[in-house]
Amino acid sequence: MAAPSRRRKRALPCNPFFPFLFLFLLQLLHSSPALSSSSSSSANGGFVLPLLHKTSLPAPYSRHSSPLDFLAEAKSLDEARRAAIASSLSRGRNSSPTLSRFSAPFDAIAASNARDGFRTGVRSGASEGAGQYFVQLAIGTPPQQFLLIADTGSDLVWVRCSNCRRKCRAGTGDPSSPTFLIRASSSYRAIPCLSQSCLLVPAPPSFSCNLRIPSTCRYDYSYTDTSESTGIFSTETISLNSSSSSDANLKEFGQVPDFAFGCGLRNTGESFVGSDGVLGMGRGPISFVSQVGSVVGNKFAYCLVDFFGTPTLNSFLVLGDIPAPTKLLTPLQSTPLVENPFGQSFYYVNVQEVRVNGQVLPIPSDVWELDATGNGGTVVDSGTTLTTFVEPAYQEILNAVVDKFPFPQVDPVQSFDLCFNATGVNDLSGLPSLSIVLEGNAVFSPPASNIFIDIPGGLKCLALQGVEGPFGFTVLGNLIQQNFHMRFDLDGSMLSFAPTRCSQAIR
Repeated sequence: MAAPSRRRKRALPCNPFFPFLFLFLLQLLHSSPALSSSSSSSANGGFVLPLLHKTSLPAPYSRHSSPLDFLAEAKSLDEARRAAIASSLSRGRNSSPTLSRFSAPFDAIAASNARDGFRTGVRSGASEGAGQYFVQLAIGTPPQQFLLIADTGSDLVWVRCSNCRRKCRAGTGDPSSPTFLIRASSSYRAIPCLSQSCLLVPAPPSFSCNLRIPSTCRYDYSYTDTSESTGIFSTETISLNSSSSSDANLKEFGQVPDFAFGCGLRNTGESFVGSDGVLGMGRGPISFVSQVGSVVGNKFAYCLVDFFGTPTLNSFLVLGDIPAPTKLLTPLQSTPLVENPFGQSFYYVNVQEVRVNGQVLPIPSDVWELDATGNGGTVVDSGTTLTTFVEPAYQEILNAVVDKFPFPQVDPVQSFDLCFNATGVNDLSGLPSLSIVLEGNAVFSPPASNIFIDIPGGLKCLALQGVEGPFGFTVLGNLIQQNFHMRFDLDGSMLSFAPTRCSQAIR
């Protein structure tokens, strides 16, 4: 989905001591009652939800399209998302630092020594709308169920809200989507606008906080495709709907109190089609992984099944410092996560080289560099489907694959540059292999099924794309990550990965 744009900073009285107040507020964030909790966890818990493929989503979320239509739409959405990320980086270069730009480890919910794990589901996205994967989340007391877009490129968690009193029904936006009813929950609390937590969200342009009669904290979170959510920054109890849990502290459904979220009273735009809101999973302090992650060790992982395969197979999202799945095909490899000061919500890694059939390609090292202005680099993004390489890296990869290609080629299909007729071809072991060498000599080697995708008519095509432009960056999309255990350690700033069978990895 489109990356969020940054509105102007909340207006505060002009005061020469404000910089010192700013730093003081940063130090107080750890003790903010709006973003803290007394809950803790043991080291022996964890729970899992079975997740449905996008074609098996329940109404009103279910969407149906042919494989060819899906690929066409995925490419279109990828282009829009890439443009949105580029726009977000451009705004970051042209804006002054604000409180929401800080990404230091943020103890948003509980004591830092808590180490249990939650496991909840990630749904492969609907074929309409910008979302690629969805997470089911229950909010409020008693819980109200919602299906949220899991977005690794934004931070705010928000849902459609209504403050109605009688004859309540769905509010603005998608009329078929559920709406969180504020008055139906006993645990809902609006964050005061004078709270330091309120500085973590962008304010509406005309909003001002009355120092004499404090009002609620208002936010205006906009996305580069003009989608927008406006409402009240609040806290609630969330429930990570699990069928089992071994931790009594997490209660029956893994409840986390005092979770900060946006209660969206006005939500418009294409980014939210087919969902009830957004689950921001970026690196910022108000994101889902930062808030819940601090309860469970500031670690999370996901494992994505082949969404062109059996629709009933399960993908999953893991939150916490829990053991890796037992069905890893190789030991975990690790590479540092790199911070881009102009795009701190995104997960960057350093690429050192690319190999085809074990041969290092002559790609200049500066192609992979993240420079001082925030350009370049490589983003690991579950919200993008196809993997894109900047020029000239893509041409070197394409030329090497073509040079070693064992099958007769056919004309390009939907701008995929390399396709062949796989009808009657049972042994695909001869297809060229691709290896991406990351910092620390961690080698990401996706199988052929992750880089050659099926096209109707018995064809297979190379699922890599090249991009041009002055502000190029590489994106490792969700297709190339399928059937890999992808583990993010936010405190250690490390990404670990290993191939696995995602549908069988967690029992």
